[in-house]
Amino acid sequence: MAAVNELLVDTNILQQHSLRNRLTERIRSGQLRVYVPTIIHAERIRQLADSKGEAYAVDTVRQAVAQSEFALLPFSPADAEALADLWHDLKAAVEPAMNAADYWRRNCIDILLCAVARSRGYTLVTDDKDQHFEWLVAAHMDTGQLEDWLVNLGNQ
Repeated sequence: MAAVNELLVDTNILQQHSLRNRLTERIRSGQLRVYVPTIIHAERIRQLADSKGEAYAVDTVRQAVAQSEFALLPFSPADAEALADLWHDLKAAVEPAMNAADYWRRNCIDILLCAVARSRGYTLVTDDKDQHFEWLVAAHMDTGQLEDWLVNLGNQ
C-alpha cells in the first residue's frame, strides 16, 4: 500500500476554492491528508472578518474547513521546541543583516509554519515567496508545483 502524503497548508491555499476541492478529492480517495494549523485557521478568520465586516460569520470558515475535510492541527509542545530550535538557527542567519526581533515580528506565523512542517515531517504548501521558506523547510511547494503534483498523484 502506498504511503499517505501529508500537507500543511498556508492561508493563501485556503483562499483557492477549486484547489481545496481537488485536495478534498484526494483526501477522500485516501491518498492525502491536509492539515491546517490552528494559527492559520485564526489568520483566515481574521482576514474574512476584516473583509466582510458586519456580514462576517465564523460559521462560514468552520463550514469550509469541515467540507474540505482538512484537519485542524493544534500547536503541540514538540512544535514549540522545534520552533525554538529553528528560530535559534534562523536568528544566526538573519544577523547582522537585519534586526532579528524585527524579522520575528514580521514573519512569526511563517516561521511557526516552517517549524510545524519540519517537526512533523509534512510538506508545506504556500504561495509566499519569502526566503525563509527555502532556508527552513526542505519539503515545500507553491500552488503551481502542487497542481503538477496532484496531476501526477492521480496518474499513480
